[in-house]
Amino acid sequence: MRKALFLLCVGSISFLQVSFGAGFSIFEQGAGPMAMAGAFTARADDPSAIFFNPAGITQLDGTQISVGITLIKPSSTLTDPYGREWDSDNQTFYPPNLYITHQLNDRFSLGLGFGAPYGLGMKWDNNKNFIYRYLVEEVNVASYYFNPVFAYDINDHFSIGGGLTYVLSDVDYAAAVDMTQLSQALSASLGMEIVLPDGHMKLEGDSGSGEIGFNIGIQAKFEPVRLGFVYRSEVDCSYEGNAKFNVTPTGYGAQIDTIVDGYFPDTKGETDITMPASASFGVAYDFTENFSMEFDVNWMGWSSYESLDLAFENEGIPDKSQNKDWDDVFSYRLGARYLPTEKIRLFAGYYFDESPVPDNTLDPILPGADRHSFQIGAGYDFGNIVIEGAYQALMFDDRETTTNYLGIDGKYESFSNLFGIQLTYKI
Repeated sequence: MRKALFLLCVGSISFLQVSFGAGFSIFEQGAGPMAMAGAFTARADDPSAIFFNPAGITQLDGTQISVGITLIKPSSTLTDPYGREWDSDNQTFYPPNLYITHQLNDRFSLGLGFGAPYGLGMKWDNNKNFIYRYLVEEVNVASYYFNPVFAYDINDHFSIGGGLTYVLSDVDYAAAVDMTQLSQALSASLGMEIVLPDGHMKLEGDSGSGEIGFNIGIQAKFEPVRLGFVYRSEVDCSYEGNAKFNVTPTGYGAQIDTIVDGYFPDTKGETDITMPASASFGVAYDFTENFSMEFDVNWMGWSSYESLDLAFENEGIPDKSQNKDWDDVFSYRLGARYLPTEKIRLFAGYYFDESPVPDNTLDPILPGADRHSFQIGAGYDFGNIVIEGAYQALMFDDRETTTNYLGIDGKYESFSNLFGIQLTYKI
C-alpha cells in the first residue's frame, strides 16, 4: 500500500525530464554572429568560429581572446482547457561564451572555446495554484561545453578544423506533490476527514564527470564566394539526481506528520539522454568590399530523443519510461554585414527555426513552437580591441495541443528578448 500511494502522489512527476524539456538550443554564441541570425558557417572569421566552424580560425592572425554574454528574457502564457491564463515568471538567463585562438604558423591554428549551447528554464507565476503544478513549478537547466580545436590551411582555397567537446550539465527541478490519494487513504484508515496540503519535490541532478563529443568543419574560399560545413556529434549524457520531498507539516499534528513523511523517502534517480547531432551548411557572398550576406541551413537530430527511461535507487519505486518521439528539424538563417567605415560594422538577420516537439508530448516544462527571429547589431574596431553588440526579437508561433498523451493540454504564446555583447582582444 505504501508503494502504491507514493506512486499515486508523485506519478505525474518525471525525474530528470527537464534535461531537454523543449529542445531549447542556444545558437547565440557570439554577438556578431548573433546579429547575423547565426548565419556564420561559411564566413567564420572571428574567434566564435570555434563554435560555428572551427576551420575558420586559420583566418585569424596572432592570438585573439573573445569573451561575451547573452541576456535572454523569455516569457510565456498558457491558456488551459478551461480558458484560464497562466503567465511564466519574469526570469533572465546569462549564458556566457569564451574563445581563445592562436596562430601557430601560416598553416596551423589552435583554439579553445567555452559556451552553453543548451539550457534555459521556466518558472510559472502563481505556481501554488498553477493547473499543471504537479508536473512542474520551476526548472533550470544548464550545459557547459569545453571545446579545444585545431585548424589547418590546406591551400589558398580550403581549410579544415575540428576538435573534442567535453560536456558538463546540471538541472534543478521543482514540482508540487498531489496528496489527494493519501488524504483519502488516511481518512479511511483513521476514521476522520484528512485533507493534506500539496507537498513539494526538489530535484538536483548533474552529468557527473562529463561526457565527450566532437565537432569538425571545412571552409572553402573562392572570392567573392565562401562555403562552409560543420558537423557536431551526439553526446550521450548520463545524469544522476537526488530528489528531496517536503510534505510536512500537514496541520494535523506530529503523529500524522510522521505517517506522511514515511510515504516520501528521499531517493536517487538516473537516466541517459543523448544531446542531438547537428550540422550546418552555409554560403556567403561579398556583393562589394563592404557588404556581404550569408545563408545557412542548420539540421538538428532531435529524433534521437525517443523516450526518457528512468531508474531509481529505491527498490520500492519501479523504473518508468515516458514517450518523447521528437523530430529532426531544420532552421534557415539569413544574415548581412555592412562596413560603412574601416572602424564600424553593422549587422542584421532573420531566421526560421522548426520545433522538434510533437503535439502529443508538448508540455509546459519548456513549451516549444516554430520560431521566427529578427536581429540587428553593431560593432566598433578600436584597433586591437573590438566591441560588438546585438539585439534579437524571438517570436514563437502560437501553439495549441489537445492531444497530449498525459492530458496536459493548452495553448501557448511565447516571446523572448535577447541582448548580446562581445569583447575581442587581439594580442
